[in-house]
Amino acid sequence: MGGMTQGRAVVRGSWIEFTSVSGWARWSHALLVLGVLIMLGVGWYLTPNPEGHGTHQQLGLPPCTIYFLTGRPCPSCGLTTSVSAIVHGQFGLAWRANPVGYLVAAAAVGVGLNSLLALVSGRTLRIDIHRLNRIIVVLLSLWLLHGLARFVLA
Repeated sequence: MGGMTQGRAVVRGSWIEFTSVSGWARWSHALLVLGVLIMLGVGWYLTPNPEGHGTHQQLGLPPCTIYFLTGRPCPSCGLTTSVSAIVHGQFGLAWRANPVGYLVAAAAVGVGLNSLLALVSGRTLRIDIHRLNRIIVVLLSLWLLHGLARFVLA
């Protein structure tokens, strides 16, 4: 059923496992924690735009080119607003801006917590790469389908 493979606790048939993290790899986890904290900090710094998009312009970035040219939202329109609204506790605005923002925020928090676990305990949660790739492809497909539907129906 279970066993040890090169310092990893392996459960046969499992696609998630805890594994040891070497000294140099812990630094990469520190950078991931820092990146998540920066993302959440920027989300807190920004004021979510009640229109559901355009929050990123507070950082000096230009408006979305697709929205500017067509008047219709691209798949990414509203993601910054959504994440910022989540950080501010404005969950309705976050959903209206772009529901995919919930996935982005959840993934960031998950990565941050996993990396924090690696820093504190020297062990990290690993997902089988083939299953992770499938999950990512499904999520990206849903994101693009959602964006296409928003573009067509706008």
